[in-house]
Amino acid sequence: MLLLIQAGRAFARNIPAIVPNISFLGLDLSLIPLSDEDRFDAISTMFLQQKRLFTMRFGPIMLLGTCHPELMHVLLTHPDCLEKPFLYDVAGYENGLFSAKYNLWKSQRKALNPTFNSKILNSFVSIFESCCRQLVSNLSQCEDGGTVNILDYTSKCTLEMVCSTTLGSENLQKDGKNAFLHGVEQIFDFISRRMLNIHHYPELLYRMTSTCQEDRAARKVCKEFVEKIIKDKRDQASQSAEPEDVDTQEEHFRKPQLFIDQLLSISQIDRKFSDVEILDNIFTIMAAGNDTSGLEVAHACLLLAMHPEIQEKVFSEVASFFPVEEEEEINADYLKRFEYTEMFLKECLRFCPVAPHVARKNLVPIDLDGVTIPAGNVFVCSIYALHRRQDFWGPHAELFNPENFNLEHCKARHPAAFMPFSTGTRSCIGGRYAMISMKLMILHIVRNFKLSTHLKTSDLRFRFGITLRPSFKHLIRIEKRTNHA
Repeated sequence: MLLLIQAGRAFARNIPAIVPNISFLGLDLSLIPLSDEDRFDAISTMFLQQKRLFTMRFGPIMLLGTCHPELMHVLLTHPDCLEKPFLYDVAGYENGLFSAKYNLWKSQRKALNPTFNSKILNSFVSIFESCCRQLVSNLSQCEDGGTVNILDYTSKCTLEMVCSTTLGSENLQKDGKNAFLHGVEQIFDFISRRMLNIHHYPELLYRMTSTCQEDRAARKVCKEFVEKIIKDKRDQASQSAEPEDVDTQEEHFRKPQLFIDQLLSISQIDRKFSDVEILDNIFTIMAAGNDTSGLEVAHACLLLAMHPEIQEKVFSEVASFFPVEEEEEINADYLKRFEYTEMFLKECLRFCPVAPHVARKNLVPIDLDGVTIPAGNVFVCSIYALHRRQDFWGPHAELFNPENFNLEHCKARHPAAFMPFSTGTRSCIGGRYAMISMKLMILHIVRNFKLSTHLKTSDLRFRFGITLRPSFKHLIRIEKRTNHA
């Protein structure tokens, strides 16, 4: 068996390898005794020290790693590298876009791409606006000048956004709503914990843990709630099945196009989505939407508080355009006016990419960096390390600076040096959704509150996890702006 393993790895003999400091029977044990923060630092350093392709160990498995933009772009856009490896299996919901194997994912993604077109995203703006106003109202109830964990508020806001655009706000008023929302949060947490514990990967071992029982209970509650909504939606559709004329369709696009309605519509006229596929994709969209927007806006608020001069630039721009004239509708095109705010948000995504690492498996042999790599190998790409490479971002890559995204710097930089939502056909389907919702949240927060903190950028340390979270809470002092000044 050992000879077979060695023969299978022969292709890698000329690829730089990370030699573990602590090993036993060939297993890398060097990361086990480290804290989450030290583990994250060690892995980031490992990627940054290896400028191109290298090998590393995950238990008995050899992985290939890189943070080079050219290699990452080739891997993530390669038509034969679209499979998700075993690392994603523990998430469950294998009939949804996040965890689905290649063949199922391919047919689903083709059918679902139109559900995130510009017209549909514009139809969500009214929902986003309503949730942002509620966010401001919730923050206004805090002590003026008091300190809050801003993530508690941004995650609640984005969960309301994603639930409303996925299921419909009227469904969140039904019995079981609170249990459903609590269950969603629990499931996200359980997935994160299991993915980071290799001894929880075997299903038999995981079933022996108390976490497994809690995980199953949360999934059962959420499944029953969504199944009831699916049934109600199908009943409504069967009662109003008459075709719409062109004018009615145009008016229809001005109303929020709920994701569950889109899924059911696809099931009727195009690719057939089963109930389990509908359920799994709803959770995929909800998980991605909540983690991406809620966490990143909390990061953004912390960075605004750390950099008062940048906060004032954002506020000046917001004050110039917001509020809009009453007759002017807020939509994605209107939001393009906030150019500096967008530069700021992109720098937040560079500095704190929500998903610090992505992984892929090649389905056939591929040539990469002068090496022919057999099928079935697992690649890990570090977006976090990519965004901190001094050879692409300059000698001050560790500093937070929105000017990294002015037109001159963007033109001079490698086009693949920035990929906050991954890249290629298996990138995040909701990237534009996230940018619209995040920009609106920042506009409303900065317009109504002044943020400050005693923390500095140099204090930022992150914990190793699926998503990028700091080692401390997003504690921010908020002061109400008088007359938005």
